[in-house]
Amino acid sequence: MRWNGEIVALGGRHTVVIHGYAVLIMIVMAILVGDAPAPRWLIANPIAVREPVGPLAIGINSHLATRYPDAATMSFPAAIVADLGVQWVREDLHWHRIQPQPDVWDWVFTDAALYTLRQQRLQVLGVLGPAVGWATPDPTDHPNLISFAPPDEAAFVAYATAVVRRYRHLVTHWQIWNEPDQAMFWRPAPDPQRYTRLLIATAQAIRAIDPTATIVLGGINPFDTTFLRAIAEYGGWNAFDVIAIHPYVDPLSPAEGNLIAAADGVRAIAARYGPKPIWATEVGWASGPGDRDALGLTNATQQAAYLTAAYDALWRGGVSHVFWYMLKDDPHNPYGLFAYGSGRADFSRPKPVATAMRHLATAMAQAADRASSATHLLTGSQPARWQRPAQPNGSIQTDAGLLQLAYRFTTRDNDYVAFELSEPILLPSPTTALAIHLYGDGNGHRLRLWLRDAEGELYSITAGVIGPPAWQTLTTPLSRRPAQYERIAGNGNRRPDWPLALQALVIDDEYDRWSGLGEVSIAWIAALAEGDEE
Repeated sequence: MRWNGEIVALGGRHTVVIHGYAVLIMIVMAILVGDAPAPRWLIANPIAVREPVGPLAIGINSHLATRYPDAATMSFPAAIVADLGVQWVREDLHWHRIQPQPDVWDWVFTDAALYTLRQQRLQVLGVLGPAVGWATPDPTDHPNLISFAPPDEAAFVAYATAVVRRYRHLVTHWQIWNEPDQAMFWRPAPDPQRYTRLLIATAQAIRAIDPTATIVLGGINPFDTTFLRAIAEYGGWNAFDVIAIHPYVDPLSPAEGNLIAAADGVRAIAARYGPKPIWATEVGWASGPGDRDALGLTNATQQAAYLTAAYDALWRGGVSHVFWYMLKDDPHNPYGLFAYGSGRADFSRPKPVATAMRHLATAMAQAADRASSATHLLTGSQPARWQRPAQPNGSIQTDAGLLQLAYRFTTRDNDYVAFELSEPILLPSPTTALAIHLYGDGNGHRLRLWLRDAEGELYSITAGVIGPPAWQTLTTPLSRRPAQYERIAGNGNRRPDWPLALQALVIDDEYDRWSGLGEVSIAWIAALAEGDEE
């Protein structure tokens, strides 16, 4: 990493101890401290960041059209889905099943699934793709089976056109491809330029049939926004209406994975190219060994607790629609609400997570009620001194009660600027999270914290993405898992030993090619402690 720091003055600190970690953000925002005045240099009419944008829409990946084996009894699983209390389902409309050959169309399973789901008054997000073997240039593809190679564009648009024409009275929201930024789903490697061309052409075809249709991006990893930025640079920003993210953090819990910050990076890009709603069209945890957790670190009870916490965190982080992955377990991938049992048609073994889904709306309302009556303790407001390194690429000063951090990144390498305390601030016990209330500059860089442990080792932890010009609260949990931290200095046992102390604030460039000036204002930093929720 490249050091670019200069420290000029000081800032205050607040230590906050409050109850109910599941609702810390709303407590901090609504109860503890009101928004500070906007810094004088910032634009008017700021863009809202990281806060609920309305009632949460609860969804699930149902997979009835592609995995349930009997079209004649499709009303049975559709009723089970409706009984879960969800409002939305995400349904794959696989090309290879609908058009197994260029001149053969088979609508049996998609007809059965979509009609029965709509009879249950469920909204449907239809996923178009992936490819069928006969429509790809990959000679290893079976012509009639599924393929994740990029398809012939004209053939894909023709398939999408046929699907939308047939179901426009049932489906008004269309997602174009699934996870095009992942090599597993776009072989042999993600190609944002080619996906953007496919996105634009397909969106134009859909809107020609139904001008009121909503186009949803293909579901990207929000923790690496390179692909999303490339879509914008290739001219695809206006081709879609909704940014879809797949914020998997398992096997970490929603708190340890800082799920509330999952949308920060894409929101920063949207501030530059045009604001759009953000949906999480997949999120989940397995109840045993699975794709993302080979050791099975999450059990069925934890899976149920994580569902409630994940929906709550994403909603508080500004995500309006959340779809759990998935309705029913795969044989070796237990992400579902129902165990695999004797096969795809067996729904006789609901897991604890199914009960959590049924009670989700009530649980979230109760969490909000607890937040409004939560107790808290505000202590300490002592000045701190900052070290003054020789590097001229950053400065920190106080102005109108705010800490102003300015930086200048001059290279296309990995630049960062660190503002280091001469005397680290010891975190009170117990501290389970740190929160930073700041006004962003729209450059989308990451704010990191340097923490010094009891042995003198220095660790870095990411607080989140610095968003557009508006007030936001970045909250990062402090778990005791060494994997959460990046060790950067000191001799010791190479794991963070408590108590920890805040050593420095760091602004790190989001991608190395970025260069330019920026300024961030910080109103306060808080230490949060989880209390009893009885």
